[in-house]
Amino acid sequence: MYYSSFIKSFKRPNVVESIRSYTHLIEKTENNKILINGIETEHTSIEEARQYVKQEYIAKKLEEQISTELYEDISENKVASIIKEHHDVKVTDTLIENYIQLASSRIFSVDPVVQEIRKLNKLDNIVEGKIHYVLEDESIVAIDEETQEQLNNLLQNQSDIIKYMRENKDQFMYVVEKLEE
Repeated sequence: MYYSSFIKSFKRPNVVESIRSYTHLIEKTENNKILINGIETEHTSIEEARQYVKQEYIAKKLEEQISTELYEDISENKVASIIKEHHDVKVTDTLIENYIQLASSRIFSVDPVVQEIRKLNKLDNIVEGKIHYVLEDESIVAIDEETQEQLNNLLQNQSDIIKYMRENKDQFMYVVEKLEE
């Protein structure tokens, strides 16, 4: 089998052109529809879709870079004092780095140290009184500070439930709703 035949065997029958751009598959169908990762879009050409994917990629990288830089500007002494305030552990450089990394990832956590560090970052306060998290499926959820306090108290030693909540928005909301009952 020739390479071109091999590649064509992977294409869907109605796809006439396809490219990969920034880890996304952009396709054009026989009826001139443009798909990104198999999802139909409003774009009118492959080039337009490629530019869109490029802009999204650049915006995401820029946001990550800005967020990371803001966390790096937070004093290690401040982070160490927050850790000491909430936990009776020996504070090391590695522990400080791990907490900063955890806070900058915006992953759901019931650790009060993570929440205190996130409060120091102006970009993490998108909506006043709300805390937002990015889950493993890249969905974003926001909860108020009162709900966060309740979760901190109820789920402090429940790593399985926390892991379950981190997976996706439906699971996160399911646990929150069950706790409110």
